[in-house]
Amino acid sequence: MSIQIRDLTYVYSENLPYETVALDHINMEIRDHSFNGIIGHTGSGKSTLIQHLNGLLKPKSGQIIVDGIDITGSDVKLREIRKMIGLVFQYPEYQLFEETVQKDVAFGPLNLGLSQENVEARVREALTLVGLDFSELADRSPFELSGGQKRRVAIAGVIAMKPKVLVLDEPTAGLDPRSHRDILQLIRNVHEQEKNTIVLVSHNMGDIAALSDQVFVMEKGKLILSGTPREVFANTALLKGIGLGLPPAAELMEQVRQRCADAPRDVLTVEEAEQQIVRWFGKDKKC
Repeated sequence: MSIQIRDLTYVYSENLPYETVALDHINMEIRDHSFNGIIGHTGSGKSTLIQHLNGLLKPKSGQIIVDGIDITGSDVKLREIRKMIGLVFQYPEYQLFEETVQKDVAFGPLNLGLSQENVEARVREALTLVGLDFSELADRSPFELSGGQKRRVAIAGVIAMKPKVLVLDEPTAGLDPRSHRDILQLIRNVHEQEKNTIVLVSHNMGDIAALSDQVFVMEKGKLILSGTPREVFANTALLKGIGLGLPPAAELMEQVRQRCADAPRDVLTVEEAEQQIVRWFGKDKKC
């Protein structure tokens, strides 16, 4: 499913003393089956932008075209759009509310009007996708689980709806390193198995570099840069000028180049850095 955003503008507290232009004439395209990263400093407009994708917010002006349908139109049934575009907020475990894991994950599919048999099949599939055992956890209270498990259950509840677009706002926020890695692998697995479109908002440049096909950079409500991870992270001065860093591997190689000008460039991931460093030092380099 593709999404075109055309000249999108949104204003908080319009015509009031604290009026803020949160989105300022945004134009971007999210391609079908792609993995998209959105980065920017706090307050840059990332979360406001993604809340427009399934109609949670209505823009002051502009259009959002989802598979040829302008969802900003007055006659659009947003309920149908929200079946296709699933949104996982920051700390999604705070949205858990049912008495058992099974009931919580089943809530969305039941509201689609599916049969009980189909709902249970979706719950089982969604829990498996997020790495949880249905037989072990189905009848347990979600509030008894660990923090990482709670987040997986919350994400499973959205996945069970089988959205064509899955939007995640800082899905690894507040997690320990192991849970962080697990959630990223979960997202990879969902993308590969469901063949859906992913939109990931994150402050972690390493995650964005490793996962994304294309990256969008927000600053003060504007889209200031977009492209592949290599294209975007090549703009070191611009990114650092707005308070963003580079992926850890790229940052490391930049520091190495301060001592050795011919050190490898164009490195984004830890795996690439390892390969490049081994190859480089194998040439008996000395600095």
